[in-house]
Amino acid sequence: MALIAGFAISSLAETYNFLNLISSSTTESVALRKVKRITFEGTNVIVTTTDGSNLTAALSTLTQLTFTANPLGVGVPGLQANPGSLCIQGGRIIADGVGQLMLYNTSGQLVRRQTITRTHSELTLDGLPRGIYIARFGQQSLKLLY
Repeated sequence: MALIAGFAISSLAETYNFLNLISSSTTESVALRKVKRITFEGTNVIVTTTDGSNLTAALSTLTQLTFTANPLGVGVPGLQANPGSLCIQGGRIIADGVGQLMLYNTSGQLVRRQTITRTHSELTLDGLPRGIYIARFGQQSLKLLY
C-alpha cells in the first residue's frame, strides 16, 4: 500500500502541490514536497513528512484524501448553506452569515477555524506570527498580510 502511495505521489508531483486530508471536523493540507511516506496502520492513515513529523487521521472520520494544485482547491465540510460576506478590519476577520470561517497559512495549514452561526462574527489574529494568511468563508477567499 505504501509503495502504491509513493508511486502516486511521485507521478502526481508535477501536476499537484498538496495532499489534503479532509475529515468531518478538519481539513489538513501538506505540501507534496514535504511528504515522505503515507501508511495505513490499524484505523489510521499516517503521513510522514521529510522533517520527521507525522500527520495522523482516523479512517473512521476521513471523508476525502485528495491531491490538489493548491490547499484551498477542495470543498470544505461544515455549515456552508448560507455563506455571507467576509472582510478584514485591523487584526480581525469579520464574517456575516452562517458557515465555517477558516484561516490558512502560506504552507496550506489550517491555523484557525470558527463556526459562524450569526451575523457579524469576528475571528482575531491574536497569537499568530506575522505573515500572509488566506481566510476562507463559504466560496469567498481573502488574502491578508498580518
